[in-house]
Amino acid sequence: MHDQPSNARLGADSNLANPTTPMLTIDIRAATCADATPISHLMTQLGYAVSPQETSVRITQIAERGGETFIAEKDGVAVGCIQASMDVRLAEGCFGEIISLVVDENGRGLSVGKQLIMAASEWLQERGCERLRVRCNAVRLEALEFYGKLGFEHMKQQSILEKSIG
Repeated sequence: MHDQPSNARLGADSNLANPTTPMLTIDIRAATCADATPISHLMTQLGYAVSPQETSVRITQIAERGGETFIAEKDGVAVGCIQASMDVRLAEGCFGEIISLVVDENGRGLSVGKQLIMAASEWLQERGCERLRVRCNAVRLEALEFYGKLGFEHMKQQSILEKSIG
């Protein structure tokens, strides 16, 4: 399996503030365990079957490890979510990373994803990050195009290897 991480500088020079894209007016806030059911439903749309109970535990674990999950709502109904984290590496220093981004299939094309990335970017900037990275499966062509339009640039292609340790 190959993922294509991308990297973009945070701030005004990114293409996140393009006024020509139609924008749905939404509310974005930090998710809580009470949001587990709608987030679980959104993750299913992305292809990950995760129960509300698992999602609730993970929202807490993400926060305990210094990350944040944001939920986007339109009139109280979840229309998207994003998980952001920070990482520091010997070779690369500090950067932010989008771990999960999903927009409800009925809300795509209305800048929900862009607004979620803007919220995550602001949160990461407040914590000292100057770069934002996202890994995107090479078969998700629409997602690759979406990130490219927002100023993300292809960094490298790599294999993700996994081993059970417990």
